[in-house]
Amino acid sequence: MEEKKEVKKPAAKATPAKAAAPKTEKPAAKPAVAKSPAKPVAAKVPAVKKEVAPKAAPAPKAPAKKVEAPKAEKPAAKKVEKTEKPKGKAPYESNGEVTVILVGGLQGCTKRQLRTVQALGLKKIGDSKLHKDNPAIRGMIHVVAHLVKIEK
Repeated sequence: MEEKKEVKKPAAKATPAKAAAPKTEKPAAKPAVAKSPAKPVAAKVPAVKKEVAPKAAPAPKAPAKKVEAPKAEKPAAKKVEKTEKPKGKAPYESNGEVTVILVGGLQGCTKRQLRTVQALGLKKIGDSKLHKDNPAIRGMIHVVAHLVKIEK
């Protein structure tokens, strides 16, 4: 059986109306309290500027004497021909196309590496894509070289 609890609301407080009676008397003014004499204020003394004598210009230095060393004749150096490597070439040989295979997982990679792998068209380990071999693709491969394998 359910019992209903009666909730009593607190009665509103009645505020008595204030009588609008004008004040006729002001409280008596307090007698003036004698203030202790103020501490004497020290007069401000203007700062004295010290006169500084102008600095004399440094004496001009004498020019340094050059000592000529006897020149020893050097034997003619042999020219070594260096094999020039073409700049910007990939570390792999290709015929204009390169296959990129994703071999590493993407867990723990930076955002830049994730976006680069996505731009290469790779999603899962084992995915491969054939791309044109150009500087843009080579740069992408360089960024994620530890995650991909390149085939010619």
